[in-house]
Amino acid sequence: MGKKKIMQLLSLLLIFSLLVSCGSTVKVSRLEEGDVYDLSGSWNDTDINIVTKALVNSSLSANWITQFRVRHGANPVVVVGTILNRSSEHIDTAIIAKKFEMALINTNQVDMVADIDFRDQLREEREGQQYYASEESAVALGREIGADFILQGAVRTVVDQVSGKAVRTYYVSAELIDIETSRKVWVEEESVRKLIKQAKYTW
Repeated sequence: MGKKKIMQLLSLLLIFSLLVSCGSTVKVSRLEEGDVYDLSGSWNDTDINIVTKALVNSSLSANWITQFRVRHGANPVVVVGTILNRSSEHIDTAIIAKKFEMALINTNQVDMVADIDFRDQLREEREGQQYYASEESAVALGREIGADFILQGAVRTVVDQVSGKAVRTYYVSAELIDIETSRKVWVEEESVRKLIKQAKYTW
């Protein structure tokens, strides 16, 4: 092979490598908090914000808080329980639970205590301090604030589809249960419906 052909081949390889590297470049843009993007039609952060805001507003407008304050003269204490995923796709329900917790505590109308998982860690830490911390700095046992109500819920989906088009509906239910009596004091459901059209490609 002549020197000229070798140079041409190397040039072609260089151009090819440049094209491949350019084609594989990922472009990333920062999004503002209020920006709404729904790329796939699946469950996303906008849906979480919509349902948690609606459900928290509904719970705070119900009369269970007023009734509790009249009887006890204080804010009700709420613990966030389990949000079950009974939908047809993977949904991290821990994010929904945390959004509920943040929204409720920021209203200053209810007091929140640590959920079950964190509570176990706190109990281990308190018990460990009884052995390993100084007497002056160790926290006391038996000082937990008991929750009056537990918040729990579930996410479900229904999909109605035909060729190239689908309506996907997410149902998010939530309920507050009186821990002492097991009485449900508030139950609500919020839904998000999405029309998803599949793009048609012409060649």
